[in-house]
Amino acid sequence: MSVPTTVVADRDLLDPELSLLAFQHRVLALAADPSVPLLERLRFLGIVTSNIDELYMVRVAELRQMADSTLAQRVEEQVDGLLRAMDRIAAACLDAAASHGVTVCRWSALAHEEQEALREQYREEILPSLQSHAVTLSPGHPVPHLAHLGLFVAVVHRDVESGRLRVVEHELPRDTARLLPVPGRARAVIPLEEVLCANAGETYPHLQVEGAHLFRVTRGGELPVGDSDAQDLLDAVDRATSLRWLNPAVRLEVEGAMPDAVRALLLESLHREAAERERPVTAMRAQVVEGLLDLRCLSALPLPDDAALQYPPLTPHRPMPAGSIFDVIRAGDVLVHHPFESFDDTVVRFFEEAAADPAVTAMAATLYRVGTPSPVAGALLLAAEAGKHVFALVELQARFDEVHNVRWARAIERAGGQVVYGLPGLKVHAKAALVLRREGEQLRRYVHIGTGNYNVRSGRTYTDLSLFSARPALGEDIATLFRALSGQETGVPHAPSRLPHEALVAPEQLRPALLERIAREAAHARAGRPAAITAKCNALADREMVHALYDASEAGVDIHLVVRGICTLRPGVAPYATNIRVTSVVGRFLEHSRVYRFENGGAPEYLIGSSDLRPRNLRRRVELLVPVHDASHRARLDELLAHYTHDATAWTLRADGGYTPPQSMAAGAQAQYLADAVDAAPRR
Repeated sequence: MSVPTTVVADRDLLDPELSLLAFQHRVLALAADPSVPLLERLRFLGIVTSNIDELYMVRVAELRQMADSTLAQRVEEQVDGLLRAMDRIAAACLDAAASHGVTVCRWSALAHEEQEALREQYREEILPSLQSHAVTLSPGHPVPHLAHLGLFVAVVHRDVESGRLRVVEHELPRDTARLLPVPGRARAVIPLEEVLCANAGETYPHLQVEGAHLFRVTRGGELPVGDSDAQDLLDAVDRATSLRWLNPAVRLEVEGAMPDAVRALLLESLHREAAERERPVTAMRAQVVEGLLDLRCLSALPLPDDAALQYPPLTPHRPMPAGSIFDVIRAGDVLVHHPFESFDDTVVRFFEEAAADPAVTAMAATLYRVGTPSPVAGALLLAAEAGKHVFALVELQARFDEVHNVRWARAIERAGGQVVYGLPGLKVHAKAALVLRREGEQLRRYVHIGTGNYNVRSGRTYTDLSLFSARPALGEDIATLFRALSGQETGVPHAPSRLPHEALVAPEQLRPALLERIAREAAHARAGRPAAITAKCNALADREMVHALYDASEAGVDIHLVVRGICTLRPGVAPYATNIRVTSVVGRFLEHSRVYRFENGGAPEYLIGSSDLRPRNLRRRVELLVPVHDASHRARLDELLAHYTHDATAWTLRADGGYTPPQSMAAGAQAQYLADAVDAAPRR
């Protein structure tokens, strides 16, 4: 698959938005690969659909309002190319589905009796729930509000008396399946919009219907909550979330057959809506889609119950023995690799045993993306109800997870826990938990540090790392973090400027500490000592960090970066990046773990935690990286980094911002860890 380049005018840096779109192409390559099971190919198509939606919700509107809109134009050109590729891949997937007896029908291809049966279903089940909105630009006439990510049919009809064209909009009912079974035909479905469009005349029997066309609206995802709301952030976020649906439209997708005049009318209606609410106009054109709109619907195809259509199920290894989890951690640090090692049997178990243990007196955790259901948040709730001291920093501004987080925050607070809803001007993205346990005359601290969220679904589908420890120095670091976040010492929740022993916290301590370590590697290289940096993260886009890596490369430091998504560093460019190689691994599981290794003259240092290398992580968030000391754990991290830096399935970043695809789709790091998990299963 051809992957577009992302180079921009700045000779040193690639553009982050175009780099993000290049990542979508890498995910899409999995959907295009016929060796990937069909249901998984459809899942990857859905992932790219959701990712493009989020790009528009979060970033495209801002780009359009920049003084130089050239970048916005390039981004949208790249999106157009992605959509064309998605249409081709969706068609190939439907061909593959046909080999399993599944057919997606057009109305015109149905037999007369099939059409009549669906028409009767339309009259009885669909028509009563349709809400119509007339589109008119007449002064004083209200502009209809089109729901965010809603699918609509624009019915075009002609006024019999005046001869003028009019448009009425209908949202596809959300309580009706998008793919309807064709009566009497096994494994045959028809898109709901086909039925609605074909029967628009049933809705308006006294009008001359000239056409019906599908379209979709995406609205901005910003959630404006100012610092003035900090005293009542819970209500402020709850209120702002409930009003998000009023945000202006940032994208209008239309089917290819829609006439230009109807596209123009819809756009003008969206512009007028924004003007009436005094919001900026951002949807500037109609994005034409030749195939199905919102390809996530294809995951509902009625494929047979065949194990070959999905990846084999993963039964994760359970690395911790039976008995008290605190006995295990007290005996020595525990490093866990999810999802190959069980998230439920380690992270969830840590919280649930702490909640039920009478010797535990206090629990604290940072909750970023909680999810529902959430056994982790549920354990904190039970601990609070049992009278333990519970503190939770619930980040209410975790984008698109605000509703879940607000609900859990209120529940924990009602149960008697102390909840802080975030910090003004900063997001708390650190993944940390602290348990205080009375053991004889001693109060011992147990900590968990993760690279991923306290979310069970993520723990089963993302590759992440967990570190459990009872080391006093790390325990004091995490206790210091929670004292600051809770406002225990000053009365005002805040981010600590630094941690006292070994952990590194953003936004003040982490960035200088990483820059110092990169500079230290450069000094080692100049002195002829061993010098290398190996890192695995999700994104690299901080200008200062990129230039520090360039300086280290020029000094002779060997640098290999495994960056899943956005990367603005240009590898291989003489003279400043000849010693830098950047690869990206995309596979069955979402690569999410962050590992940083510095050779340090032969005394290597390892850090894991929540932070990527983007400006927001290093400058506008509370992030956490902690060192790994145990020799066996360091060996495991060396093995992990070796697997990923030599992954046969990895894409290689070029200096122009494009990616060279893997020459082989042979077993990569994820396949190796899957095989190891299977081998470990009989020993459980």
